[in-house]
Amino acid sequence: MSFADDIERIAKKTNEKAEYVSTGVIIDLFSGIVRDTRVDTGRLRGNWQCSIAKPKTNEIDRLDPTGNKVNEEVIRTVDGKKVNYLTNNLVYAKVWEDRDQMVARNIIRVKRNVRERAQE
Repeated sequence: MSFADDIERIAKKTNEKAEYVSTGVIIDLFSGIVRDTRVDTGRLRGNWQCSIAKPKTNEIDRLDPTGNKVNEEVIRTVDGKKVNYLTNNLVYAKVWEDRDQMVARNIIRVKRNVRERAQE
């Protein structure tokens, strides 16, 4: 059974549209990635950018040690009916991603949570 099937099954069981379920899953994933991003000055965490249809390609000058600004952007931007991106274009973002596996850990966590909800 696929991840998309799990989301559809949750939507049917809860009488919610799949887009609402997928919006929640995406927000959960993106928020987890932001939360797991290392913080020194807050620049790395603050450079996460959420977009629809195509990824952002620039760096931004935002310090966000708590991740609250980024998470507000995520909540405002995510659309469960479209392709969503979370990008960080700082040169050293890939180094920390390779080292900490922020994205991989959160994908595993979200898939586990969706499967558990689908089985309930």
